[in-house]
Amino acid sequence: MVTTDKKPTVQDFPTATLVLAGPWFRGHQLDTRPAVVVGPFGGPEFADEATMAVVWFFTLGAPEPGDSVQAMFPHELTPLDDTLTTMNQDVFRDIVCGLRRGRFAYDDGDALRAAVRQAWRERTGLADADPAARHTLHRS
Repeated sequence: MVTTDKKPTVQDFPTATLVLAGPWFRGHQLDTRPAVVVGPFGGPEFADEATMAVVWFFTLGAPEPGDSVQAMFPHELTPLDDTLTTMNQDVFRDIVCGLRRGRFAYDDGDALRAAVRQAWRERTGLADADPAARHTLHRS
């Protein structure tokens, strides 16, 4: 039987994509839960050839390699329709706080941090404001 279904690749899951996936714990896969794509396994320089994506299961706490940050195959990920800009405000706040407390291996989290900062600017209306307007928005 020949199928024409295209298998997902790492390129189908760019940094900051919200997904559902089942994290692994001590050799067993847990129930699916939301996660955010950190980037291709090995870093951005391997984006074209990576076979796994690094994801952060933000509901498991701050990013920590091996616990809440794991490499997953693309077929283990299901993209969500939500984005960092449109997701629930409280969950987004948890992601922001978690990023501050956690750590990623190497520089894997840099692109995600930049995406979260951009989403924060969009959520607060600062993304389109000119620099002078941004400065005055925070004055009392």
